[in-house]
Amino acid sequence: MLNFNIDSGESAAKLKKYHGKMEVDVIHGRYIIDGRSMLGVHSLIGHVVPLEPQSDDESLLRQFKEDLGGIK
Repeated sequence: MLNFNIDSGESAAKLKKYHGKMEVDVIHGRYIIDGRSMLGVHSLIGHVVPLEPQSDDESLLRQFKEDLGGIK
């Protein structure tokens, strides 16, 4: 799991790169939003949310973490 600060439309759009490659769950409270839903992700601008990528490809997961640069 990776904490991600959705602070702008540009940061929300970073998830778009992974639409065809894997599923990403965006967790906000008790809700899970599909990371491929730009409307859902944009509704979370201003929040730090956990992201849970779903893939068996370790190199893709590593690239995802590097690109999105999670916060500590």
